[in-house]
Amino acid sequence: MVVIETPSCQAYSRDVRNPFGYRPSLAAGTIFLTLFFLSACTHLFQAIRYRKWWLSLFVLGAGCECLGWIARTAAWKCSYSPALFTMQIAILIFSPAFTTAGIYIILFRMIPLLGKHTSPFPPKLCLLLCLAVDIISLSLQAAGGGLASKSFHEDTDTRPGTYTMVAGILFQLASTISYSILMSIVFVRGFAGIRDSRPLRWLSGAVVLAIVCMVARGVYRSVELLQGWRGFLNTHQVYMIALDGVLMVTAVVALNVCNPEKLLKQAGEEIYLADPLVKESGSEEEIKVGTPESSDIV
Repeated sequence: MVVIETPSCQAYSRDVRNPFGYRPSLAAGTIFLTLFFLSACTHLFQAIRYRKWWLSLFVLGAGCECLGWIARTAAWKCSYSPALFTMQIAILIFSPAFTTAGIYIILFRMIPLLGKHTSPFPPKLCLLLCLAVDIISLSLQAAGGGLASKSFHEDTDTRPGTYTMVAGILFQLASTISYSILMSIVFVRGFAGIRDSRPLRWLSGAVVLAIVCMVARGVYRSVELLQGWRGFLNTHQVYMIALDGVLMVTAVVALNVCNPEKLLKQAGEEIYLADPLVKESGSEEEIKVGTPESSDIV
């Protein structure tokens, strides 16, 4: 890639190529950084209120999205800054991994409420495998981002770093699709429980919406990077706004509105109140995630 030796904050001109291939939108940047900031703050409040460490994954996800959009907003003024370009691309590529990890935990928490029979595999095994894959994909994306950033600044071949990032995204995408299949099986087998529980209906809807958004975003990002830094998707801002910004803000806000811990707690209490003798029948583990006595569980 050829990097034009231009002052980072020189007045933007269409006649002078910049790293983005366009001038980042100030309006879009301001809107998205505000929405992600508010979402991160809300997730933080909810994590503190319910004292659940796993909710901090959503804080990290929305917070990193906010940082990425701060870089894009600053790039409206400094459109020729390689640092801002690499910062926003690296952060916005790996930040959804945190949100994905949080969504994996939601299913792990729902399975005991719906019954162990709803999952074809042990819930803890599914969770550990999904989180392991998420960590690997995050590592690949971070390593790829670092390699691409170094190559970009040194004006050398960025393909090794780019392909590493793509491998991380595809790895995460495959994991998310596999999770979606497992989720579908659980929801079908546990349909009666979801249908009869308003909290679980809301939570299931939010999870499905978030997963659909993140899978669509993963497909977009994979194609975008495979096309190269000067590819059609990478140099047309509207796709970045619609297929990354809008989709990710929809996912994180859906999980704000349908707070997972609150709904899981309500669903557990419904089951406990409906059949307080269920513990004595040997199904204690299937309700403990949401009952008042279980505040210290994940």
